[in-house]
Amino acid sequence: MNPSLLDAFDLVAHSEQLLLRLEAAAVGLSKKQGLADEKAWLDQAVKRVKSARDGIGDLLTRVLRLPEMDPVREDHARRLQNEAVDMVEKLHAGITFAGGSRAPLLEALYGKLKVPVLRRCDKEDFEKFCGDFEKRLGTGYARRMFAEPSYALVLTTLDEMRAAFATWKSVFSTEPLDEAAAQALRDELDSVGRRLENPCKQARLLAEAALVPLRDLLEISGVTSRPRKRVKVPGEDASLLDEDPVDPNAPSEAELAELSQPDDAPPEIEEEVAAEADDAREAPAVEKPRRSRKEKSAEA
Repeated sequence: MNPSLLDAFDLVAHSEQLLLRLEAAAVGLSKKQGLADEKAWLDQAVKRVKSARDGIGDLLTRVLRLPEMDPVREDHARRLQNEAVDMVEKLHAGITFAGGSRAPLLEALYGKLKVPVLRRCDKEDFEKFCGDFEKRLGTGYARRMFAEPSYALVLTTLDEMRAAFATWKSVFSTEPLDEAAAQALRDELDSVGRRLENPCKQARLLAEAALVPLRDLLEISGVTSRPRKRVKVPGEDASLLDEDPVDPNAPSEAELAELSQPDDAPPEIEEEVAAEADDAREAPAVEKPRRSRKEKSAEA
């Protein structure tokens, strides 16, 4: 199979979500007693996807510079924006933990900011927020507070948030790619897509088998979801792993064709039916005699 670049992109993005769902399902399953085999299957599913994803890094962000990625650029940028907002919230929680819910640093950085609004704002507004927030982080007061030992644990989150801002901004880079660099990105994306395809299918099957005894966990985990296919290669047969099992009692194509044909009645029955139809058409209509009002009154 040679998936399109968009299919490969979707598969790489799907594998990231699949790994998170598998890990969450494994945590849920670990709380159940017994089910040793099922836990081993789910653990194997996690390992397969994690191993196949090794070394991917920021590939999805880097390939967005390719012109072929125009259909997915906006959606991926929105996802990165949400991840950046997650880090803004995480920084708020870290400062609250270190300095308390009334820490002056919170007021200095966040003021009356309504974080949920950041998830819905457009590119220009979010870009303006990033710039303004960086200015607040760069003030002498903020630098002095973050240098305090009590805020040492927050510095890692601060770096992660800045990295999330930079990653989001990189999606909109206008720096041109030369053809050699563009082709290298295409080849890398195609190679990673091929590498992920079978491990992701196997992981979904292993996870489904592992969670059969726990139908509720199977349904809410989302581990059986599949990446959408944007391109169907002509003449390509669907993978057996993606097909529903065939019912052995279902009619074959030839039998279906036979059943769809109208029944042929014997010649003598056809002639008899036709004769009855002719007689019905030729028979004159019999009119009932009209009764007078006196006759109707007498009968009443």
